[in-house]
Amino acid sequence: MNLYEELKKALGKEIQKHHLSGQNINVRCKVLSPEEAIGKPNHDDYPLVKGREVMVEAVFKGAKGQAFTDEFENADFPVDELMQMKLNSNRSRSFFISGLNAVFNHLKLCDKTIHCVDAELEDCAHNLSEFIGNRNHILLVGHQPRFLEQLVVQYNTRVIDLDKDNIGSVFSGISIEPPEMTPDAIKWSDLILATGSTVVNGTITDFLYLDKPVVFYGVTISAAAGILNLNRYCHCGH
Repeated sequence: MNLYEELKKALGKEIQKHHLSGQNINVRCKVLSPEEAIGKPNHDDYPLVKGREVMVEAVFKGAKGQAFTDEFENADFPVDELMQMKLNSNRSRSFFISGLNAVFNHLKLCDKTIHCVDAELEDCAHNLSEFIGNRNHILLVGHQPRFLEQLVVQYNTRVIDLDKDNIGSVFSGISIEPPEMTPDAIKWSDLILATGSTVVNGTITDFLYLDKPVVFYGVTISAAAGILNLNRYCHCGH
């Protein structure tokens, strides 16, 4: 069973358990503006602000679930339809993952499904080293500017990113590497800190079942982390 089928199975179990099927209870998904998603942080170099990504928000019976993606449109559909989706694109996976987060949030099966805002983004980064502890080589998957600023102070750090405009650029003294370097960077690292949006873009399978610790960060991975028993860091999420 692939991981998306495992996520669907877990969702289907909860839909049946809580008698949600057939009630035409809708999951409403929309794209948030940068300010709606992360407020007014002190920096404007986040992918969301630069327009590289969007934040999708699903609402289910008043509960909200969010997910980062680079491909999306607004939608409104019955909760049962989540189980029928073909998760073969970033667009469809953003529907499913944000909807999964919203449903599991409603059922109190996961927390921190809403992104932190304003100065909380820096607070989250400042707590990162304490969370990681005594490590040497850290691989950051997904360029998160505040995280990188904190990591380079204490650790040897490499960064892999999918954004072609970032690849080869230097941030905090570190040159951003392309996804082709992922196997080498994994081998080099002793801890991997990967964006939870890997569950939407499909690259999450690169970081599962490794012989070293992996921590997924952010709101996107909220429900999936619980279902798949993954380590997660989201210090200031709501």
